[in-house]
Amino acid sequence: MFFLLVLCLCNCSSNTTASNKPSYDNICVDEYDSLIAYYPNFSDIELAFGSEVPSGDDILYCCGAAFTAECLKSFTHENIRCNHVTGGTFYYGSEEPVCNGVFTYYNGKGHFAPVNEGALHTAADSAGMGFCQVLAVYNGEPVYTDTLKKDFWIHRDYVFRALCEKDGRLCIIESKEKVPYGTFVRYLIEFGVEHAINLDMGGWSHAWYHDNNGEIVTTNSKPTRYATNWLIFKK
Repeated sequence: MFFLLVLCLCNCSSNTTASNKPSYDNICVDEYDSLIAYYPNFSDIELAFGSEVPSGDDILYCCGAAFTAECLKSFTHENIRCNHVTGGTFYYGSEEPVCNGVFTYYNGKGHFAPVNEGALHTAADSAGMGFCQVLAVYNGEPVYTDTLKKDFWIHRDYVFRALCEKDGRLCIIESKEKVPYGTFVRYLIEFGVEHAINLDMGGWSHAWYHDNNGEIVTTNSKPTRYATNWLIFKK
């Protein structure tokens, strides 16, 4: 068993829901031997659209979410891989065979599940959000499919990023170094992650957050004008 050496930078006593306030103001960043975990002190989660990186004082953390189909100069919902929901509105996206999971957030709680239309429509009916991606961990077990194994990107080393649930809390977890996808999934499981869904990275990997002094911090800063959607944790 591979053990992660904990090098905590702060006390992450947060919760998946916004009702239980943690001891930090904006975000807790915990650094471990092979992983970095970000715990935003959020009140809501949204899916933003467009090629411009979202900005605003009310944003705690922002990064790419679903895959983008093509590098187009203009935005269309059809260029987001798979169907998606924001602000309670359901949108049709393009097909993506490797998107075997879905994340939804509504009524103050996040949900991870295998892809099905019911999950997204429930999120829409509840004025929530949702997107499809590669489900990495489900109920503490790795998730692999024949399609994933055959797809080219899974065989390359990247700095991977995932939206996770650990100890009932939502967080963003990244690998510190470029690693194979399977290694990243193993790190997440050994870290105790119950659920995890991949977030768009690869050749570009821009993310940013407001630290507890209100300063903007960027991570893996490789923005692209061809991005289509962004996962946002709101104050």
